[in-house]
Parts: sequence; structure tokens; C-alpha cells
Amino acid sequence: MILYRTVRVIAAMYFRTILKLRIEGAEHVPVDGPLLLVMNHQSHLDPLLVNTYCPRLVFTMTKSSAFRNRLMRWIEPRVGAFPTRRYQVDPQSVRVALRFLSEGKAVGIFPEGERSWDAQLNPLRPGTVRLLLKAGVPVIPCGISGTYEAWPRWGRMKWFTMGPARPRVTIRYGKPLHFGKNDDRATREAALPEATKQVEEAILALMTG
Repeated sequence: MILYRTVRVIAAMYFRTILKLRIEGAEHVPVDGPLLLVMNHQSHLDPLLVNTYCPRLVFTMTKSSAFRNRLMRWIEPRVGAFPTRRYQVDPQSVRVALRFLSEGKAVGIFPEGERSWDAQLNPLRPGTVRLLLKAGVPVIPCGISGTYEAWPRWGRMKWFTMGPARPRVTIRYGKPLHFGKNDDRATREAALPEATKQVEEAILALMTG
């Protein structure tokens, strides 16, 4: 992952020049072992910032359309991204996520499944919560605020804005959530409503500070 680490260093310097960036709760991210990082999704900036500043290298589920051309198909896996089909269950992406976790890696997921239209948290997709329940690893909630204002859906980012007018962005990590390993479908379905509620509440609290 030499390219990934190099990009992180360069991106970290760049984003500090165009954003007023604040990162809180990084101590809640375990330094080793498998984990699932679950984040709200307001902007194209979200995966870029999390993959740059998270204390761990994060292998992030990314919409399959980001892999359409040959260049991006080469780059994306080398900076921690792996494809998933949106709006449907994608068994292949689930298998890849579970394989990364079995190797002790950190996997990042946006459980809303798409960017927010209004900076509010969208309902979480049940398939994502089922994955959390099946994986049985620590779940780190992450709330991101300010990226919608910096680069809203259908809007544009002023990439070279500097000085006091720089957008203010905060990334907050919360304490790990533990759901246990739920191997059979019936157990996962029974645990689904409460797990969804816990994850939603944790992300919302971190978004609002």
C-alpha cells in the first residue's frame, strides 16, 4: 500500500490548506485488529478526508461507478477502495469486506448508501447493518459535519479557497459499538432494529457534536 500511504501524506497537507479541519475522538479507533468504520455521507469529500486522516488505513466500500474507466480501476484498489453496487445487496462486496476483516484490517462503510440531499442523515440501509451484525467486530461510528457546505450534492467545490473563508469541517469518532457475531439469519433479523437504532443515534450525536 505504498501508493495509499503516499497519497495520504500529500492529501493531508493539501486539505489543511483549503479547509479548517478538526478531528476529534481518534483515540477511539483501535490501533490494530479488525473494525468497521461507519460514517454519514454528505459529500464527495467524505471518503477522501476519512481515508486521509483516519489513524488506520481504511478499505472503503465505494460505488461501482467510480471504477468505470481503466485509470480509476487501477487507482481505486491501491488507495483502499473496493466496489459495491448501490441500492441492492452485493454479495461480492460483502465477501470482500469480510475477507479484509478476517485479515485484521479496517473496513469503511457509508450505511446510508448515498450522499445526503440536505446534510441530514438518511435512513440506514438494512444490508449494511446486517453486515455489522454478521462480522462481529468493533463498530466505530464516525460523524462528519461541514462537508455538505463545502461541497454539496450537485454543487461545486472551490478547491483553491484559502484564508479565513476556508470551509469548517469536523470529523468525530465515537466509542466502539459491539453487537457480537450473529452467524445465522434469524438472529441477525431479530437484532436488526435495535442495532440500526444504536448506529443511527451514535452517528447523529457525532454529527451534531
